[in-house]
Amino acid sequence: MKTKILITALFCTCLFNSAKAQSVQVIYETQPQMQMKIDGLDESFIDQIRKSTKIRNILCYNNGESVYKTMKNEDGNSSSGIKIMTSASEDVTYRNHKTNKEIAYKDFFGKGFLIESELGKDGKWEITDSTKDIHGYTCKKAISKSDKQETVVWFCPNLPIKDGPLYTGLDGLVLEMTTNNLSIVAKEIISSDADCQITAPKKGKKISKEEFDKMVEKRMKAMEQTSGDGGGMVIKIMR
Repeated sequence: MKTKILITALFCTCLFNSAKAQSVQVIYETQPQMQMKIDGLDESFIDQIRKSTKIRNILCYNNGESVYKTMKNEDGNSSSGIKIMTSASEDVTYRNHKTNKEIAYKDFFGKGFLIESELGKDGKWEITDSTKDIHGYTCKKAISKSDKQETVVWFCPNLPIKDGPLYTGLDGLVLEMTTNNLSIVAKEIISSDADCQITAPKKGKKISKEEFDKMVEKRMKAMEQTSGDGGGMVIKIMR
């Protein structure tokens, strides 16, 4: 009798995980990693700036297709003479796991770009023995290193979806991610059949990922070399 009960429980668990794999929504919170030390500003004011730069994103996955996009900020993002500018306000990333394609719309200084690429082209991952609980799910730690940065993700094998804020190819949904520039943490996981429109973006100038990355790097270097005009502080957030 005990054996039968155990087998039944395991079977139900597998069905539950399989159902989750077919349709899931995850709300993430993105926080830029800002190392700030500004003369004349106390730590509490700098902490206010950090809180103002948080961005909420949603991942909708259904039967091999997904869309990852920024949620609207209802609170606004400016106060005390500080204007927070984000390039991610209209960004959309569509993935089709059946055709192995990714189509992303990126807003860069008011100009839209459409970037098409293949899934699975970004880096190699080292899976560690480290585990931790995120919203009741046991997650594994994986690390990817390049010349420019280190990326750490926590993914959940019990949610067998190769997706998340970043496509990793790992056998599990990414629930947490950190890089040199930002951290992304899952705030809510919803397994439901709620309406979630999953369509590929079509607007924007077509450009390769390599061309877009070079353009961003060039512009950011130019911004670093340009001094402000003294009319308050403007913070540009890139993702």
